[in-house]
This record gives sequence, C-alpha cells and structure tokens, in this order.
Amino acid sequence: MAFSKENFIDGYVEEIRDHIASINSHTISLKNNPDEKTEHITEILRHIHTIKGSSRMMDFLQMEQISHALESVYKAIQESRVDLSTNIIKLSFRISESFEIILSEIKEKGKSEAITDSILETCEKAASGFFFDPEKITLSDEEDEKESDFDEWEQNFTTASSFDEISSVRIDIDRINSIIQEYDNLIIKQFRLKHQIEALEKRLADRNAERIYEIPRQLHEELLSVENYIFETQHQIFALRMLPLEMVLLPLKKEIEKEALALSKNIETDIPATSFMLDKVILEQLRTILLHLVRNSLDHGIEDEATREKLGKNKKGVISIHATQISNRILITVHDDGSGIQYDKIREKAIEMNQGRRDETSAMPDKDLQQYIFMPGFSTSKHATEISGRGIGLDAVRNAMEKIKGKIHITTEANKGTTFELTIPLTLATQRGLFVLSGSTKVMIPSHYIHEVITTSGENIITMQNQHFISLHGKIIPLHYLSSILGTGQQKNIANVIIVEYLETKMAIVVDSIKQNENVIITPLPECLQKIVSLQGVVYDENYSIIPIIDIPFIMQRMRELVSYDTKKYISKNIKKTRTVLIVDDSATTRQIEQAIFEADGYAVETAIDGVDALEKLRKRNVDLVVTDISMPRMDGKTLLSNIRRMENISNIPVIVVSGAYDKYSKKQFMNLGAQAFIVKSDFQRGNLLDTVKELLNEN
Repeated sequence: MAFSKENFIDGYVEEIRDHIASINSHTISLKNNPDEKTEHITEILRHIHTIKGSSRMMDFLQMEQISHALESVYKAIQESRVDLSTNIIKLSFRISESFEIILSEIKEKGKSEAITDSILETCEKAASGFFFDPEKITLSDEEDEKESDFDEWEQNFTTASSFDEISSVRIDIDRINSIIQEYDNLIIKQFRLKHQIEALEKRLADRNAERIYEIPRQLHEELLSVENYIFETQHQIFALRMLPLEMVLLPLKKEIEKEALALSKNIETDIPATSFMLDKVILEQLRTILLHLVRNSLDHGIEDEATREKLGKNKKGVISIHATQISNRILITVHDDGSGIQYDKIREKAIEMNQGRRDETSAMPDKDLQQYIFMPGFSTSKHATEISGRGIGLDAVRNAMEKIKGKIHITTEANKGTTFELTIPLTLATQRGLFVLSGSTKVMIPSHYIHEVITTSGENIITMQNQHFISLHGKIIPLHYLSSILGTGQQKNIANVIIVEYLETKMAIVVDSIKQNENVIITPLPECLQKIVSLQGVVYDENYSIIPIIDIPFIMQRMRELVSYDTKKYISKNIKKTRTVLIVDDSATTRQIEQAIFEADGYAVETAIDGVDALEKLRKRNVDLVVTDISMPRMDGKTLLSNIRRMENISNIPVIVVSGAYDKYSKKQFMNLGAQAFIVKSDFQRGNLLDTVKELLNEN
C-alpha cells in the first residue's frame, strides 16, 4: 500500500514543535549557564537530529536542510572549533521562527514554498567561524518592508503560541459551545424550580396534612441531586476546552531572551514549568498581557550592566513568571529586579497631559499615580522609537485584563524591582456575582470587583460640597448611590453598602437590598444594548428576567470624573487665599476632601503623604497650621509632631491631629506632645474642622 504522508502531517507538526520548544529551552540554558555547555549542546543536537530524520521521512526538504545546517553550527561549538556567541544564540532563535513559519505552511497546504538559501548560507558562515548577521535571514526571495522590533517580536510570539491553529480539543469547540448553551438553559430551569418550591412552601404554610408537607422535602432532595449532577457536568464540559498555560509560557521564555539580546540587556528568566489548564479564550488574552508586561520590564525595568554594578546588583537581571492556583482562580506574578516604577517621571508626564489637575496630581501619593500608567497613550519615554514611547503597553494590559475579568495589583520598590500580580479566572464560561436591587431594578455586580460588603446606619457617611464619602477602617472612600448610577430615581436607604475596587482604587455603592450571591453563566449583551457602555453583559434569573451586569471599571472612571468636575466648580468660587495649611495624610481621598474644604474657605493648601514628606515641605515654605493623620508610612503623626516641636523655626506651628477612631490614651499622648486639637474622622464635618482652625489662627 502506498505511503500517504497527508495522514501523518498533524502528528509530524505537533512532534516537531515539541522538539523546537526543547531546543529553545536548552539554548536559553546554554546562554545563561555556559559552564554546562556539554550537557545542553548534546540535548540540542539530539533534538535537531530527530527533526532532521522525521523531515527526511516525510520528504520535507527545507526542514531537513535547515536542521542539518543548524546541526553543523552546534557540532562546531561542541568540538571547540567555534565559540558560543550572542550571534549564534540569535541565529538559533531565528531558525526556530523559520521552522514555525514552514510548519504552518505544511499544516495548511501540505507543503512549503519557503526559500532557505539565506539560512543555509548564514549557518555555513557560523559553522566556519566567519562573521554573519542572523537578521539577514529570510524565507523569501523578495525584500519585505521591515517591521519594527516590537511588532516583529509580537508577531513571532503569536506564531510560536499557535492559538489560531487550534480548532479542536479532541471534541470540536463549536459542539462544546452548543453543549454550554444547553447547560445555560438547564441552569435557568434550576432557578425556576427553586422558585416554584419556595412558592409551594408558602401556599402550604396554613395546611396540616403531613403527606402534603412531604412534597417540598422530596423536591428539595431531587433538586440537590440535580445540582450535584449539573456542577459535575459543568466541570467536565468546561475542562474539554481548557489548554495548558505552558502554551503561553514556553514561547514567551524564548522571546524574552531574544528581546534582551536586542536591547543589550543581560538577563536570566525564571519561569518554572506548570500543569495549570485555562480556558482558550483566557490564554489568548493572557498571551498579550504577559507579552507587554515582560516588554515593559525589559525596556523600563532592568538596567544595563554598568548601572547595575554601580548599584551593587548582580550584572544579570532577573525576570520571573510564577503561577499558583487559589480556589477557582490563577495568580500569576510577573517580577523583575530592576529599577522599580519611577513615580517622579509618571507625575511629570501626568501633569504635562492634564494641566487642569496640576495641583491634584502634584499632591497625589505614588500609589495613586499607578492609574496613569494604564491610560491610553501614556508613556514616560521622551522620544518615541521603534520599540518604545508609543504608550500602548500597559493600556493593552488593562484592556485585556478587563476582557478576562481579571485583577491587577502592583508592588514596586526603588532599585529593588516591580511585581505585577494578575488574578484571573480559570474559565469565562461562568462568573460569580452579587444580585442587588435599587428600587425594583435588579443588577449584578461581578464578585471579583467586590472588596467588602457592609451594613451601616449612616453615622459614618460624610457629605461635603454635595458629594458623599464613607469613613471605613480609618479611610475616606467616595460613596455613590446605585440609583444615581442607574438613573432609577431617589434612593435614601443607606443600610447596604458594597465596596468595589479596581486598579488599587475603591468606591462605595449604596444599594437598597442584596439578594444573593450566585455562580452564573454570562451572556453577551443583546444587540439593542451593545451601545450601553456601562454594562458588560447579562444573566438570567429564576424568573427568566434579563439582569444586566454593571461594568465597574467604567462606572468608577465616570464617577471620578464627575467628582473632579464638581470639586473644581466649588473651588473656583474661592476668596483670596491668605493663610497656608499643610495637610499630612497617606490617603489621597482624605487629602482631597480636606484640601477642598480649606481652599473653599480661602486658605492656601500644601499636602504631604507622610511625616517625612511633611518635614521636607515645612523646610521649603512657611506654613501657618498642620493637620496630620496618625498612622502613615515612613513617619507617623506622633513622630512628626515630636520633630516639629524640637525644630526651633517651626516649633510654634499649631497642629491638629485627625484620627480614624477615638482613643482616649492616644489623644492624651498627642496633647502632651503639644497638639492643639484632636478630631475623630467619623465625627468629621466641615464646620468643626474650620472652626477649630480659625480659633487656633485667631480668625474668629
């Protein structure tokens, strides 16, 4: 029987890609650990030899010729006829990319028309010890217009990941989606059954027939069995379209090394193997996210060797990507040991982009400046180049994270490095959310945005300049009514408050009532609702009603813009400023509220984020009064007050202490140290603060 290679192409392509991944992995190890040269070159040659043999068997001439040429290069290194160099590492990476392009053609057409002359000539020069340029490699006889390094890197990464070529995972994905749609209907029926049981129980409340009372119990037992079956089936179905995280991490490791060579950065990667499986849709977005984060670390984080030596660091920088599972979510940490986020440059650029908020941005603490780096078009690079300064990196990260319902947390330390923590779901097929009511309007708030749910009698609600805030755990958080967000009319009940969080910023939402927390299947917005940008999707409840899911990032941004606008209108009515007040607090919201109060009453205001910052401000300009928080990083309020009283030129400045809670002992301590007043934030009102200030400054 005649041999038909078409029947073996899929298996061949899959096998060769595994060998390419192994070659790349050993090439990286060879670069970072040249003392282990013998071991890694032996493994590289073994994989190349297998590629050559399999390609000869399948009669794919280009693959056989290229693998033979690359084999000659590594044999020359193994026999010490040629030294391992950066150019050879680049050559190996370029050839692996050429392999991927040829394999894609083979899978699509059954053959490849690539022209390999430049690869063979380059490998011959490399194996002979002559100078060669790996960038001259092409698979076409025509000179293509050169892409930017960044675009080329992204293109290679996309090819290496080969997501677009995945059309089935043993079972056709369209069939899986159809099953999931049927499962959606089953969930709705389950909700309906629950509702019917509750209604039946109410109707039977006045009856005494025991046999009738058995019916709800039996229904509950049956429902429990159905629920167990549903969730087990759900797990099995969703697992069918899960793919390994390694599909993203393995090619990324090679691309990091390749880009580091292009930027002349000496780095090593720490990306341990992982067995985690994620939804294909999530992996596609995660590829973009990790691509931009490591690109950011290489370009802006990791310093050059000379700079690292001056700082006492290892000449070789480290980029690590680790993954752990927490419940039904994956935590991925992307860390570099570089210079850290340069907040001074971010502040400078933010002021340049928004002159109307100069004072607010100047006083903003470093942590709050993080919101700017995710803005479209934001870049601290002075000049745009092919690979930097275009302002598309972290904006793309934010957009992709929103698509997969993920959360980002950033920690950074000057000259120690930066860590991005990405919390993402395993699948987007289901999502947990809280059903809430504003009047008769029912909406869902996604659980991954919910920081805390509290009940309050309204005592800790603060109203300033027609704006509302809530005092919680010693912090002042902007508060908005769900009715004002949805436009559903007046809402006065403030018993139920949901604290939502996005990009390190919190907002409180008042709702009339909280119904239940459910795991639901998300449905895209119907065509008639797709223009409503405040919604991200819909779900169905037990009554077959369409329940909208509110888009928390959009809502928070819109509310923040409105607050800023109203505050500016209020401040524009200020009278001429005479006295200067220094506000010291690590909470940006508290500083903004207090600043608005003082400026509206005619005071000039300086702000500081902690005691160290405050002392620096006191040295630079004359201040008439200090308002300080107690707990702050670097230097707390008590230490600040002690320093003020010891410094001769400022020892007589009045100091007001603003505390998160009343503590008789703390108040006594501060008064003994020389504080003139002690005000509790929960009792904080515009009048008593200003009255105290005016009394201390003899302005009554």
